[in-house]
Amino acid sequence: MKSTLLFDSPAYLEINEARWLVAKQVLSDVTESGVATNTAYDFGSGPGWFSKRLHDIGLNVHALEGRQDLVELGRKRAPECHFQTFDFDGADAEVLPAPRDFSLAYGILYHLENPLRSLRMMAKMTKNVMLLETMVIPGEKEFARVVKENPNETQGIQPLAMILTQSAVERAIWACGFDYLYKINAPINHPDFQSSSERHERRCIWVMSRVPINLRDFCPLDMKEPQRADYWKK
Repeated sequence: MKSTLLFDSPAYLEINEARWLVAKQVLSDVTESGVATNTAYDFGSGPGWFSKRLHDIGLNVHALEGRQDLVELGRKRAPECHFQTFDFDGADAEVLPAPRDFSLAYGILYHLENPLRSLRMMAKMTKNVMLLETMVIPGEKEFARVVKENPNETQGIQPLAMILTQSAVERAIWACGFDYLYKINAPINHPDFQSSSERHERRCIWVMSRVPINLRDFCPLDMKEPQRADYWKK
């Protein structure tokens, strides 16, 4: 299966290892803060790389993935987890699986046609804390860019996706109703999370929570209501 080869390539494994170090630390900090993380969603799970690791540290995992072939592969690789086919762009936002304590949303938002709608759906399915990692486009303001998806099985289901700036992601999180937002402020050992003379930072990580939590390597952000600008003024 071609998708298996792509997900198992060194490039994918390298970034997954870097992202998992962050996720494991966040889960430890959330638990130490007294917040329940017994049950979890893995949004956009692919073949279950993160699902299996969440299970291995004691979480009851429900993995949601848009492609049926990857769901079947995930069931083989992580049989202890429950895998379900679920397409955020096509799903009924009013009929969602029951909320779980913790949600992992790694590498999914930038593959979606409507990331704001999808993020609200993810928020409804999250009781306590969500950990979000996504690609971002450069820019200080709240912008988005429509991009063509790469033609392989690791990418989005639809031919186009919308990628947000960091500021736009944070405004979207505000609209989801989370009371507390934290942004990573420690280096991550992968070039996608770093700026260089040749390339902008491509990814960022946030934690959203219903209650205040103590997180190492994250700083709290003040989620003020955005002010409407006169975009049409000449």
